[in-house]
Amino acid sequence: MISPQALHYFAIGLAIGLGAIGAGIGQGFAAFGSLNAVGIQSQGKDQIFRSMIVGLAFIESGIILTLVITLMLLFGQTNKINEGIAIAEIGIALMIGLSSTVISIASSFAVRSCANSISRQPIFANKILTFMLVSQSLIEASIIFCFVISLLIVANFNLITDFHVGFKYFCAALVMTLGSIGPGIGQGIFANSSCASIGMNRDAYPKLFPFSIINGAVIETPLIFSLLTSLLIIYLPITSGDNFTNSIVLLMAAFTIGIGSIGPSISNGFVGSKSIMQIVYNPENYAALFRSNILAQAFIESAAIYCLIVSLTLLTVFIK
Repeated sequence: MISPQALHYFAIGLAIGLGAIGAGIGQGFAAFGSLNAVGIQSQGKDQIFRSMIVGLAFIESGIILTLVITLMLLFGQTNKINEGIAIAEIGIALMIGLSSTVISIASSFAVRSCANSISRQPIFANKILTFMLVSQSLIEASIIFCFVISLLIVANFNLITDFHVGFKYFCAALVMTLGSIGPGIGQGIFANSSCASIGMNRDAYPKLFPFSIINGAVIETPLIFSLLTSLLIIYLPITSGDNFTNSIVLLMAAFTIGIGSIGPSISNGFVGSKSIMQIVYNPENYAALFRSNILAQAFIESAAIYCLIVSLTLLTVFIK
């Protein structure tokens, strides 16, 4: 049987390893796109270089937060590791590592599109850079939420007395692990189009900017649902009864909202991406496009809401 200490060190390597994959790919993709943009339009090379450096710094934040959590696990009280803490650490590693990978790659799309837009409109570089920073800030939300959940779980290590208690915290991490995938991909798809749109029609900027913020918030909604469920699981009291049944209830509650958030977020990313491109080419139809976009996303979002209802209902069963 694998010892808790072995799982502890496995979790440490898993967290930073997963995070490094996304950081490496994301920064490479962003730099490649920026250098390609310089080749297209050398007049804006200084502005493109600045946007690349700022964008790479944003992408780096994911692996930095992963490193912080990794060091906290590495230099924690390893002599007190039991099976419950070990399984909770595996959950933390999957959550922070996978979330970091997703947001790093998604954020690189914003940097690449921003560089291309600057090559098209170098005199409009400052507003394009602002556009990129807003997009990256929305993308970063998932790693921030995962970082907060990681800190909460680590703070409760002293309460983990056995495997079943630790499994509860594993499920809390699993919610965010799965829940960060869809919003990250959806935000990356939308950021790729939104940052490119301003380079195609800078006159539409007053319409494009608020549209991007609203759509980014809608795409992010399932992540909020996942965060809510994760917090509820963390603070659920451990009740007496069949530990195996309780663990299955928690696992299904985590899977329900975690998996259920993937499809709606990605779909909303595609819908928002198509809508913002239509606004670029037909700004006079902004009102109709905005209305149609929000209506479509509301219907798509209902799937995540249904999953949230079922997940919360499962948790009420656990409380009983």
